[in-house]
Amino acid sequence: MSDNSSTTKVLLALLAGAGIGAAFGAGAALLLSPNDGKTNRRKLKNKMNQMSEQFHETAENIMDEIEEGLEELSKEKTEKPAEDGQ
Repeated sequence: MSDNSSTTKVLLALLAGAGIGAAFGAGAALLLSPNDGKTNRRKLKNKMNQMSEQFHETAENIMDEIEEGLEELSKEKTEKPAEDGQ
């Protein structure tokens, strides 16, 4: 349990760091871009949509892993008393 919790915390920290880095990178790109504002806004909107989809996919994968881990723990908990009684 502790190992799964630690792994989840590391993954969430990694995602947060990646998000912050992406935000700073996007800000720098907008400031240094030779494009006009309309083009930059369109590109930024597309990139934000792409990042949002990636975030949702990653979050779903993490939630699936957590659910699987909880199911395994639940099975182990229900099987233990049966083994002790035999």
